[in-house]
Amino acid sequence: MPFPSRWSRRSFLGALSTITGGLLAPDHLKAASMLSPKRKRPVDGDPIVPIESGLGSTGDIYAELGITPLVNINGTLTVIGGSVMRPEVMELIRQGNQHCVSIDELEIAAGKFIAKICRSPTGYTGLVTGGAAAALTVGYAGMMTEDLNPRLRTIPDVSGFPRTEVIIQKSHRYAFDHQIRQTGATLVEVETREEMIAAINPKTVAIHFTNILSDQGQVSGPETVAIAKAHNLYTFNDAAADVPPKERLWEYPGLGFDLVAFSGGKDIRGPQASGVLIGREELIRYALLNMSPQEDRVGRCCKVGKETIFGLLKALELFVNQDLDEDTRMYDARARVITDAVTKFGVTALPRQYNPQALGNVTPYYSWRIAPRLGLTGADVMQKLAETRPLAIGARSAGASGLRGRDPEGASEPKPAPKPHTKKYSDDDPESGPNDFGFPLWQLKEGEDKLIADRLAEIFSEARKG
Repeated sequence: MPFPSRWSRRSFLGALSTITGGLLAPDHLKAASMLSPKRKRPVDGDPIVPIESGLGSTGDIYAELGITPLVNINGTLTVIGGSVMRPEVMELIRQGNQHCVSIDELEIAAGKFIAKICRSPTGYTGLVTGGAAAALTVGYAGMMTEDLNPRLRTIPDVSGFPRTEVIIQKSHRYAFDHQIRQTGATLVEVETREEMIAAINPKTVAIHFTNILSDQGQVSGPETVAIAKAHNLYTFNDAAADVPPKERLWEYPGLGFDLVAFSGGKDIRGPQASGVLIGREELIRYALLNMSPQEDRVGRCCKVGKETIFGLLKALELFVNQDLDEDTRMYDARARVITDAVTKFGVTALPRQYNPQALGNVTPYYSWRIAPRLGLTGADVMQKLAETRPLAIGARSAGASGLRGRDPEGASEPKPAPKPHTKKYSDDDPESGPNDFGFPLWQLKEGEDKLIADRLAEIFSEARKG
């Protein structure tokens, strides 16, 4: 369908409702209530109903709150809300809201589902956590407390605990080791294999492995596992951003890591505040003892609702069963829509970049080169896309790590190091020139490729006139 080149909020919402309106049609929601299909008044857990007054009654909650939503060409970044959930995931969230249930019982059942669909080794199970960062906290807490009530109540005061040290390669230090330290554990930095072995002592509980930084350390994942096993230590692999490819869901536990964490809100496209922890049954039980719904626990704040659990399970099922070749063909088709709209302005498509073995948010990446005569740089184009209204296309600040505090001494803060979980999309990315711009297309919804194409045509048309 045609999209207006000069957008208004009304024209955008009209186009968007045509694209997505069918998702809320009653036929999609007939699996609603198991108890009383003849009920006239909707109750909690029933199908979604129109909102006739108050917040949401206009159909544009972003405008009601005065904020600008984004077309996601940045990737699955927490600072912009991760990814957009599929309709099937939203339906499972709705179904999960129909009744109350024992969260512990649901978590144990969900763990078995995860282990089966992720082909986990014998003796492994899963746990739905409040994000991959929460998986770090409850996983390491479980290693140190086991199932002992006095420890469960006193952590992060770990004085008197027998084992509280975690070995980590210096090159694997990252923003998320804060979630290990908040359990009271002490990180011990090493660089070489020999240093790793020498650092092991009676206080050592585990060796941590940061998967997205595995190409920067001197000790590989398999070597880490072998050293830990030889010394009766646990291992934890934080692979939050390292699916796709989906095979890593079973390859990393298959290497022998005792616990492996994945984000549920990235390309798995589950609820943003969800994570998947796969590991040995005993350790998963210890982790569950350290998190909500249990009270007086270090992970009580890592709450996971029944709706999140059901949504994550459906998202994971869809992710494991997806056809990567089919998805890539869809991305290519979206890129062609954009290419067809900009070619006439002297903008040419560059070869698709894709390395399926790269680390961190692996996805095909598409880029274009602007003819110098247009007088626009790639940065100019990306800035103009981000300034688009009423719906911004991308966000120029989306690579940031979030809000930052101030230096009490008044000194300017050093520039933050690159965030490991937002590493470049492909290890074979060439250096882009000043006239190149590009982005991944994996998070676009149906029709958003046309929105981008129309906006780029508008940008290049104005540049040519100028």
